[in-house]
Amino acid sequence: MSTPPIFRVANLADVDGIAECTAEAMMEDELFAALWPGRKEHPDQFVDYFRRRSRELVLDHNVVMLISEIPVREDGKEVLKVVGMAQWRKFGRPSEETRWSVYKAAGSRLIGFQDWAYSWFRPKETASDPEAVASFVEDYTEMEHKFWLKDGKEHDRWHLQLLAVHSMARRRGIGGRLVELGVERAKRDGCDAGLEASPMGLPIYQSKGFEVIDTYMMKVKGPDGRPVPSPILLWKNPDVKR
Repeated sequence: MSTPPIFRVANLADVDGIAECTAEAMMEDELFAALWPGRKEHPDQFVDYFRRRSRELVLDHNVVMLISEIPVREDGKEVLKVVGMAQWRKFGRPSEETRWSVYKAAGSRLIGFQDWAYSWFRPKETASDPEAVASFVEDYTEMEHKFWLKDGKEHDRWHLQLLAVHSMARRRGIGGRLVELGVERAKRDGCDAGLEASPMGLPIYQSKGFEVIDTYMMKVKGPDGRPVPSPILLWKNPDVKR
């Protein structure tokens, strides 16, 4: 019998594992294919992008980065490998996990300085498409204003911004559990949960109680030259008065 996956909140020591897992999981993703057309020719740049991203988000006061690990053998030793990650951000009222902390504030300042210093020596990034990335930022901002703001205020919610499961660990319920852990926080905090999905990810979210409330057609174009559709999903907390 295989060892059950471990689920926990990530810390800075997990950044490399998160980056490698996410890059592998997103290598065939339609959206990242548009944003990072050279990711297969320059996989090191793709991993480094997720490494820098993860370093920032692990120390973001409003983010809870969840990971899943399984034991694997590497170099003759058994080690825990990150095979799943979920980036959950709290919008609206603070949660007990998203309050200001000295550790995160100090770490964020230090990493910001390190990244600035390293930027002078980092090789030029050639694998991403700057125009596609800028278009995605516009899409994300537009989606936020269209679906998640009301009277200028954020919809109080936990929001799943990224979910990734390594190919070696799929069909083990890891993605579903990482979704459930965010929904459990929404239940605890008396708020809803939201996300923007890829069409491929719809079944897992719908199986956890999320409903499609609309579909946004992104300006970013997929490999077929057509706008990438982004279903907008909401888990409605039954305890919230509407």
